Amino acid sequence: MEIPVYNANTNSFTVNRKETATVTGAYAASNFDQFVAGNVLLNASLVPVRQFETGSGSTTGFAFVDQLGLRTSAPNASSPGTIQRVNPASTTEAAPSTRMAEAPLIAETARPFLRTLAPLYSRQAIVSLTTSGFTVLPWAYDASVAPPRIDRIVNAADFNGNVAPGSLVSIMGGNLSPVNLVSNTTPLPTALGESCLTVNGVPVPMIFASSQQINAQLPYQIDGNVTMILRTPGGVSDNYNLTLLPAAPSIFRSGTAGPETGLPTIIRARNNELVTVSNPIRRDDVVMIFLAGMGNTTPAVQAGIPAGSGNTPTPVIPAKVQLGGHEMSVEFAGLAPGQIGVYQINARASRSTPTGFEIPLIVSQGGQSTEVNVRVIE
Repeated sequence: MEIPVYNANTNSFTVNRKETATVTGAYAASNFDQFVAGNVLLNASLVPVRQFETGSGSTTGFAFVDQLGLRTSAPNASSPGTIQRVNPASTTEAAPSTRMAEAPLIAETARPFLRTLAPLYSRQAIVSLTTSGFTVLPWAYDASVAPPRIDRIVNAADFNGNVAPGSLVSIMGGNLSPVNLVSNTTPLPTALGESCLTVNGVPVPMIFASSQQINAQLPYQIDGNVTMILRTPGGVSDNYNLTLLPAAPSIFRSGTAGPETGLPTIIRARNNELVTVSNPIRRDDVVMIFLAGMGNTTPAVQAGIPAGSGNTPTPVIPAKVQLGGHEMSVEFAGLAPGQIGVYQINARASRSTPTGFEIPLIVSQGGQSTEVNVRVIE
């Protein structure tokens, strides 16, 4: 294999050397005439001067920072990766490797050379391309940090403790993530902010991560007594045991109307506005109720993926809706199109529904229920 070196100042390849060994993986160049190709460090004459250790796997990413370097490696795509600070001037490893939540991208036959590691100019973070997208590490990723601690897990819709398969949940605790990050990609990543959640060994799609709270979606197709574990650069949390109910419906309390916040997300179909005291439910109205925690669906879906607009998945366990003690006619119940983990029920109020300022609206499913008070007029 021939290794050319390009000189931008002269717009030409100034050095060309034939290397018999096959080289794949990361490549990088420094301002001090040093080069990296795979596990090999080369000098200005492209002569190998050092071989990086291979115990943690092949070099998948390398970036020079001043006269030092950052190196990522992984044995395979399904194993956690590692990141390490190295001193190219030394013949020994400069620092121990630090474990990453997931593996960096690994060289393939179609793309034998990779550039997967990018230290930010501000020196606030290091970005590594990984198997599910990218991982952002703090600059001082190897500073001593405390292990994560999970204190409680609640339904993200109304913050009660009942959760079901596919529920949107908030995990509360300490040292849950070294950085604050929000995922804007779909499918949702299973590693965010260098934190990785699993339930019974199944990766959990994550929406938001901070030191004291993580928002995520529990996997479907698991129920009963399960164990959650969180992995961060600080270590591994103690096992957190919780029980997933077949269904745990909870109406979202995230509605906003003018100065009012924390309103139940119930919308009148007639004007497509939130139900409030000034926009009450009328008899024979159709309302759209948005919930979390209604459990598995048919057809089955995967966590972390938005629901499609066609062949809408419906809950396996049917739901009933009552308003003021009178059953509402459920015209639709299923995952809200385009949303992740959000269910929608369209229900029509009875013509005999009682009126008043605080009429209870109750959604019940599988022995569990959620209740809010709404105003109803004739």
